[in-house]
Amino acid sequence: MIANLAQQLIQQLREKGWKIRCVESCTAGGLTAAIGSINGASDVLDRSWVTYSNQAKHEEVGVPLELIDSNGAVSEAVVIAMAKGAVSGCDNSTVAISVSGIAGPGGGTTDKPVGTVWIGISVPQKKTFAKRCIFDGTREHIQQCAVKTALKEVLHRL
Repeated sequence: MIANLAQQLIQQLREKGWKIRCVESCTAGGLTAAIGSINGASDVLDRSWVTYSNQAKHEEVGVPLELIDSNGAVSEAVVIAMAKGAVSGCDNSTVAISVSGIAGPGGGTTDKPVGTVWIGISVPQKKTFAKRCIFDGTREHIQQCAVKTALKEVLHRL
């Protein structure tokens, strides 16, 4: 399923002449790996960042530390800033996907339980989109669900 979604994404981006960038936290590079595992990914996959720490989100893609402090790293505001930061300075032909969440088994709170994942998507000439998801299961399952959902959401917005 993930491979099929990644293949569709590569095909659609190639047809548009667009590139993609990924900024990942809880998926730890899994999204980029899913795209990069498909033949022809080099036509569209520009770069990616694994910004696991708050400092990395700030240093690598310009997420203000104050935004993280006030909203938490797992939030709509932060994934939007991550996606926007990934395409800052790009021409109008680059898509960005950002992912931040709590894959567990620890780290959850009442407001943000384990399995909470925010996905941000920046598509040229459209408003940056964010979606909150709650997934159940093991850490690996939550990460796979986040990757699959991110691919579905970006395909829906292209």
